[in-house]
Amino acid sequence: MRQRFSCFLFLAFITAVHSSDYVFENDFESFEKPQSDADIARFLTQASFGPTPATVGNFGNQTYAEWIDQQFSLTPTLHRPALESISLNRGINGKISGEQRAGLWNKIAITAEDQLRQRMAFALSEIFVVSDQNKFLEIRQTLVAEYYDLLVRGAFGNYRDLLEQVTRSPAMGYYLSHLRNRKKELVAPTTDTYVTPDENFAREVMQLFSIGLFEVEQDLSFIDGDPAQSGIQPIETYDQNIITNLSRVMTGFGLQCNGPEVITNGTVSVNMPGRDCKAGPETECEGVHCNFSFAFFGGPVPLPNANYNGLYHPDIYRPMMCFPRFHDIGRDDNGNPNQVRPSSAPYAEEPYRDKRVIGFIPNEGSGPLPMYGDECNSLYNLPSPTDTQLQKMQACVDYCDGELSQVLDALFHHPNTPPVIARQLIQRFVTSNPSPAYIKKIAGVFIDNGSGVRGDLGAVIKAILLHHDARGKRFKLDSYFGKLKEPMLKVMQFYRAMETVTSDPEQIAWGPYKTLNTTTAFGQRALSADSVFNFFTPDYKKSGTLSNENLNSPEFQILTDNTVISGQNTFYRLACTGYGFLSNNPPYRYSTCDGLGPTLPFGFHPPERAGYIPEDVLYGLPDDFEAMVEELNIRLLYGEMSGTFNPPTGMKGIFKNRIEGPTSGYDKRQIALTLINLILASPEYAAQK
Repeated sequence: MRQRFSCFLFLAFITAVHSSDYVFENDFESFEKPQSDADIARFLTQASFGPTPATVGNFGNQTYAEWIDQQFSLTPTLHRPALESISLNRGINGKISGEQRAGLWNKIAITAEDQLRQRMAFALSEIFVVSDQNKFLEIRQTLVAEYYDLLVRGAFGNYRDLLEQVTRSPAMGYYLSHLRNRKKELVAPTTDTYVTPDENFAREVMQLFSIGLFEVEQDLSFIDGDPAQSGIQPIETYDQNIITNLSRVMTGFGLQCNGPEVITNGTVSVNMPGRDCKAGPETECEGVHCNFSFAFFGGPVPLPNANYNGLYHPDIYRPMMCFPRFHDIGRDDNGNPNQVRPSSAPYAEEPYRDKRVIGFIPNEGSGPLPMYGDECNSLYNLPSPTDTQLQKMQACVDYCDGELSQVLDALFHHPNTPPVIARQLIQRFVTSNPSPAYIKKIAGVFIDNGSGVRGDLGAVIKAILLHHDARGKRFKLDSYFGKLKEPMLKVMQFYRAMETVTSDPEQIAWGPYKTLNTTTAFGQRALSADSVFNFFTPDYKKSGTLSNENLNSPEFQILTDNTVISGQNTFYRLACTGYGFLSNNPPYRYSTCDGLGPTLPFGFHPPERAGYIPEDVLYGLPDDFEAMVEELNIRLLYGEMSGTFNPPTGMKGIFKNRIEGPTSGYDKRQIALTLINLILASPEYAAQK
């Protein structure tokens, strides 16, 4: 029974906004522990890629905080080593494609034990966006996987550390073009041609990864720049001058260059030769000497192994390092200070030699970053540097690294960063429109985790999930509370809830791990956004009722008439795979679930290369119709299915009136699949409350 719902039904469910003020009705009620399986399922819908019968059943008598702490203790499940192992096991020409990389992501999302870490990494990947839509990354999927592993490892770490790791990541360097970014210099004197720093990363690290566009209070409300005028006059956090100067800081960073290394999965090992790291004529570099190699900075990137096409030398994954020869130190190639900027307010007579950037570093004020001594430009390509020269080289590298650290410290300590990051993480886990008090509370945890530590992401996500807005009754009282599920969460939750399996669990391009379904039908695939602005932006408001009510609806940005229909048809196919009526043609597979009838032979044939709901899962559901509905209610709707059976109201009433009677006598699997399909097609499944 195929159901198709229009955007109107989604909007009708999400936008039924009431006008009464919210009063927390159970302020003294404890929400430390779940009171029912429904409470557990709802919590796991927020904190994982969806509840399973096992994760609900094994939750036990523990508190929500204890479950989170247990998740903190689990070993991270990493992606790149698994992809490399696949390539090694395949042998010659073991290429890693985007479908395989994303298929592995699906597999880990569905099966990994460290669910909260993986869910947090996914949320971070939609803030610190890198995408394999980039042509360079498209053919280097292990680099994309390593970038995701960076987020997995840092999911519960410190935001400041993560910000630097993201900044120095070669994947981000390629994506936002600051890898091998060069200072302004004359490269063709005869044509007066200059190379100038790329400003891409300098802009996005402020706008998207930290402070945002306008100065805000800790609850994310705008700071009024001119109270004398009517309305709010927003204050910009930065201008073009700041972007230009920050781009100068982001110059001179390139790939590391180390010697040969071995990649192994414990069974197969492959030797990976290093690149030519010579820093001078016939001289290989070592240590800080490598930072002064001209050929090294501009040389080719590591190539994939000739026989194992998915393998690269680890240099392509390691943090970028600074090459002072190409870093802007405020001097020209002759060591002379750069010219002075023409008089122009508000930076009159500001020298080009200094860099005016965001300045919120404790105890250091907000002055410009000063130019450096003149040695750095004259130390490159030396064949055998002396100890004195090596010391000067190290000082130049320290200057470059120090500038970057100062800028990242400034963004980290900027008062905007806590509420900006807090709001986005709340949106990804709990609700698209968090209350100002919710944002302010989480921003406060970002500022101080209770032990004087700023930027503790583990403390932040714990506070988000334990906040009374997330755990209390607000979702029952405020119709605008919650969020539209993004497609990947809808699909992963279905797979986990119905315990979907595949004929060959090791094949990441088959069954529930196949990504073609999510890419073409739902418009989303992990780490494959169309731009650095993610699949959707945090402030997106769908036109109509949502916009009129000034409600954010980020996930609606990728919900279209086409994806509504294709998504529901795909859900129907995924649920019914392997089930239906006997085909007349060899190999006698079963067709779809269409044509329900008690007199027709309904069967199951485990399909090859496809995911399916096991027969024992469907037969294991209660025989009683209402009990079966309630079991699916817990699995797919965390107990929040609308209405009652008697009197028949809401979704339960529809099932009671329209499904129970007409399907009497049908095969139990037919009845279960009919209910599953209708739930998956419903606005209630589309929304997370």
